[in-house]
Amino acid sequence: MKIRRFVADDMQGALNQVKDTFGGDALILQTRHFRRGGFLGLFGRRLVEVTAAISDEEPQVNGSQEATAAKAHHFSSGNSREQVQDNGIKDELQDLKSMLDQMVTKFDSNAVSNNNGYPKLFQYCFRNLKASEVEEKLARQIIDEAVESVKPSLMDDVQEVNRVVEEVIARYFLKSGHSFANNGNKKRIIALVGPTGVGKTTTIAKLAALFSIIKGKSVVLVTVDTYRVAAVEQLKTYADLMALPLETACTPKQFQEVLLQHEDKDLVLVDTAGRSPLNKMAMAELKAFMDACPHIEIFLVMGATTKQADLWEITSRFGQLDVNQLIFTKLDETLNYGVILNVVNRLQKGLAYITTGQNVPDDIEVPDPVRLARLILQVNNSERPG
Repeated sequence: MKIRRFVADDMQGALNQVKDTFGGDALILQTRHFRRGGFLGLFGRRLVEVTAAISDEEPQVNGSQEATAAKAHHFSSGNSREQVQDNGIKDELQDLKSMLDQMVTKFDSNAVSNNNGYPKLFQYCFRNLKASEVEEKLARQIIDEAVESVKPSLMDDVQEVNRVVEEVIARYFLKSGHSFANNGNKKRIIALVGPTGVGKTTTIAKLAALFSIIKGKSVVLVTVDTYRVAAVEQLKTYADLMALPLETACTPKQFQEVLLQHEDKDLVLVDTAGRSPLNKMAMAELKAFMDACPHIEIFLVMGATTKQADLWEITSRFGQLDVNQLIFTKLDETLNYGVILNVVNRLQKGLAYITTGQNVPDDIEVPDPVRLARLILQVNNSERPG
């Protein structure tokens, strides 16, 4: 049996090629649409591919007269025509079955080789990690560790493979540091820093409500964001609703004085102005405020919807502030959570909190490493937050 692939701009063009090459007796095995060229698989030229086959005994369209005559003689006997046809169909079906088996074997071997020899279920997990925007090197590390942890007899068990991969991902979150919630009852001064538009002020209000109302701690809010009147007014509204004191500091010295006035508080939450990581002067000013308090803990707030390249720029510039922990916001606005794992793994910083909406005091939680792993692996999208 002869097999060929034909590519054309549309299905009719591909079928015409099949007919010109194999004639009207060709067997269509597979059709598919794909794109060629473009950028990252997008905007490319749309093409059609048809895989067709014909028995070796069948003549080509331009075959010799001898082949045509032989075929006519082969079917000249009226008594045996049906039997010969039946035998021919059986032979072709057997040839087709063998050919399909070879194609499946070749596809499986190519798939394995393209994924460093991963068993089939781990290939799916690897592709899901990449689809969630986990960096390829990290994705391979995760799958390599998972493959070593699964017994050979369970390599085809979907639940077991997913469970082990989730556990490996969860360990990457756990080994990066302890969360804010696991730091005991000592007095804390926490400053939230980060670029504009990631929801620092709303997150401050959520934390204030969590610790003052739910956990019964004495909390004071401090803002050093004197650039945006709206931000101060927003935080003042939250402070009034929760009956919490709100202080404003315009200089690092004033910031020190405010902290001295509230030494009796369990928790000081400091809201800062959103800074562009590319603005060196603004970053220097922010650092001056942070340096004014030696015991301050700095939490870098980033949005889960931010592009990976921009996240690396943010972490690089804000890294000069000696960041202690991380907070990711806007998990309800994306389906690709791999960037969170990328940042946590590279910075080796604890993920203190995640936020899943704008509601105060709700929509904030201490991250569950296993649930985050499941979201990243996209095993169950029904667990999407928000």
